[in-house]
Amino acid sequence: MKPLTLSLLAGCATALFGLAPMALAQPPEPSSAMSPDHGNWTLKEREGWLHDHLDKARDEGSIDRHEYARVRDELTDIHHDEDRMRDHHDGQLTDNDTTALEGRLDAVAHQIHWLRVNSFQMPW
Repeated sequence: MKPLTLSLLAGCATALFGLAPMALAQPPEPSSAMSPDHGNWTLKEREGWLHDHLDKARDEGSIDRHEYARVRDELTDIHHDEDRMRDHHDGQLTDNDTTALEGRLDAVAHQIHWLRVNSFQMPW
């Protein structure tokens, strides 16, 4: 019985050591399929489009005034951050700045979509 137990333990140890390099491996680089395609839209165009859709959601009554104000303020913060970033780089944005701002705009777009689809209303 002892030789069988030792063999099983050795086999388990070998399997665990074999998996160790996978745990230390770097994650794959994001591919274009994983990152959203923003086409030729500028940040300003995307901000305007999101403002329009936010206004439409408010007008349809699919979001309440508190959520409207919260998301509108978030869009305003993004716009101000973009202006501040441009001021720091002579009117230009770095690739990192652009990526960060696009990610924030994507998050706002998802919020607006979720609020509209779910006709956000407090159940209380």
